[in-house]
This record gives sequence, C-alpha cells and structure tokens, in this order.
Amino acid sequence: MSSIRKSRTGKWELSIRHKLLDRPLYFTYEADQEAAARAYGEQCDRWLAAGIVPAELQEQAKRPVASAALLGPVIRAWLNSGEPSQSDQDTLGPMFNGLAPLKLIDLNYQWAERWVRHMKLESNLSPGSIRKRVQAVARAIDWHLRKSPEAMVGNPLRLLPRGYSSYNAKDAREVEALGKAARIDVQRDRRLLPAKGTELGEEALILNALDGHKRADRERPLALKDGPAMRMLFQLILWSGLRLREAYTLTIDQVDMRSRVILVRSSKQWYGREKWRRVPIRPELLPELSNYIAGSAADEAGALLFPFWNGTPENLVATSNRLSQRFRGLFAYAGCTGLTEHDLRHEATCQWFELRVPAGEWMFRAEEINAIMGWAPGSVMAARYASFRAEDLAARLYIAS
Repeated sequence: MSSIRKSRTGKWELSIRHKLLDRPLYFTYEADQEAAARAYGEQCDRWLAAGIVPAELQEQAKRPVASAALLGPVIRAWLNSGEPSQSDQDTLGPMFNGLAPLKLIDLNYQWAERWVRHMKLESNLSPGSIRKRVQAVARAIDWHLRKSPEAMVGNPLRLLPRGYSSYNAKDAREVEALGKAARIDVQRDRRLLPAKGTELGEEALILNALDGHKRADRERPLALKDGPAMRMLFQLILWSGLRLREAYTLTIDQVDMRSRVILVRSSKQWYGREKWRRVPIRPELLPELSNYIAGSAADEAGALLFPFWNGTPENLVATSNRLSQRFRGLFAYAGCTGLTEHDLRHEATCQWFELRVPAGEWMFRAEEINAIMGWAPGSVMAARYASFRAEDLAARLYIAS
C-alpha cells in the first residue's frame, strides 16, 4: 500500500510497499504537488491489488538500494570511520539533524545551489563558513561513493563553480532586502604594534599588564589567576608560533634546554596519527623559559609545563576556550584593540621570516619555516600567515639607498 508524508524540507515523500515488490519504493514530489503524489499512490495501489506491477515501479525497483540511502546514515558512518578530522566532526555535528532526512538520490546540482543560497540568505554565513560546511559534506559523500561502487549517484557539491561561496551582486541585493549584509571573508593580518616615540609597543603593554602594572585610567591592576604561567604562555606562543593547544599541553621533558629545542605534538592530527615537530628556542625566549622551568614545582617525568589543563582529552576544548577568554581580557586591559591569541601565531611567523644572520642574509628558508610552524612542505599557509608591515618594507628601501 502507499503512504505519503511531508518532509522537513517541505516536499512530499510517497512510499509504496507491496508483496509484489522486493523492497519499499520511494518517490519525492515538490511542495505544491501533494494532489499528484496522492493520485499516483492510489493508482499504484489499484494496479498492485490486481497483481500488476507498473513499468515505472519496475524501473524504480531496478535502481540499487545504495542510491536511495539517506544522507544521515552516510554522515554518521563516515564520522564513525575515524577518517574525518576534528574540524569536520565539529562542523557536521550541528548540521546533522537538518541533513539527515535527505536522500542521496535527490542530491542533484539544483539542491546544491539551493543549499548554498539558503546559507547566504537565511543563515547569512561568511564565505569561509559556507565553504567549510560544503567541503565537510562533500567529503562524507565522497567516502560513501568510494565504499559503495554500485551507487548510481554523483557528488553534486563537487560541481559547484569557483567562487560559489562569495556573495555576488544578486545575492547582496537579496540579503540587503532581508535587512542583512553580504558577508566577506576577513583575512587576519593583525600584528603587535611597535613602540612609537614615547608610547610603548603592544608587547610591552601586555607584559606590563601581566606583571601587575595598573593603567592610569583604571582603578586597579589586572588580576589574573596563575599570572606567571600566563606570562610564560604568552611569550612562548609569541616567540615560537605554537598553537594554543600545542603550548598548554607541553610537558617539561618536551623542552630540551641543552639542545635548545622544543618537541611539539601537533594539535592537527589526521587518522589518529601522532605528528611531532621540533621547534628551536629563540634567544629572546631561552632565559625566560629556563627561569620558569627552574621555578616550577613539578619535576617528575611527564609533568605538564603549565597548570591550565587537567591532562584529560575531554577537557581540551574547555581549556582552549577558557584560555582564549583570558587572552581577550588581557589584551583588552592592555589596550590592544582587535588583537586575539591566534594573532600571536601570525606575529611569530613574520618574525621567523624576518630573522637575518649578521651578514644580512635571511636566516631561514621558507621550507624551514614550514617545518617550524607545523605546515606540510610546499604549503601555502606561510603566505597566509606572513603579514609584513608596509612601513618596515619602506624603511628597508631607504636603508638600502
């Protein structure tokens, strides 16, 4: 017998079950086609009751079962495979309920365009957020197709044109008509401002705040729990470029003061593999790090360098969020408007690039900086992170002349 229901997307789904059919068959109708769906279901009921299987049902029954799969089980199976990155897991989780009822057979190019349009007009997401969602779902569908070679379905998300996530002129007009604004990707190029005349540079302002100096326009100094540890964490990220999680999960025995190298476990892991890199300790950081370790009460093997994390994987996200919030409060008190913790990694990248040997040549090659920062050989990440000040470039021109 046939039955009809309205899906979350507003379409009508007709299902037909009968002993003459090997399996249930499903048909999808647009939101304004309810009458047609009911009429076709009733007609099929009469044919099947008479022992006749219509040609349309025979053709539908020949299609592989995989092509009628729902997107929800596909995403769940991919997440359970251990292949997706943590970023893909975090992206797909909040979207799961909205995507789960969709059938792979209905995921055509028109659906892909409608989904992108929905993310622009209804959710008003930035181009980067749109790409992140599209690519995560596309990887889940790719995985399903590799595991199901009999599936007669393609991946429409791979057909989207270049620049699909950007708001074009038409998108901008329609978004503005809804009282919203067209979003653009924001490139982070914020660096610590240097000293200017009698004004302190931003690094000095931050260190002053960490050391308990009171601003003239405030009633009291900044009160930070674990102040010395926060000071060391700030300097470590600034002078090495470690990611926040890589820094606060360090153990004391990962810091080799004799060889002046830090053994870093990358926070960007794939397929469960552990990825390590060795980061040189800069001369500016060496005495500060040495004094901090000498004053640490923890001396057993494997003891954490910082007191912020309890050592359990379940507490990593909460620790990162808490420390990010502390850095925001610190930078606000120091008067560093718009500065974030991640900007320190950008600053460190630029400083690695700008280091010179006494003879004047660059100290490190791009390949070496990729290794220090934890990027793959030939990665374009260095180009994204390197934000060279135009003032510095201009000054170099006039020194050369």
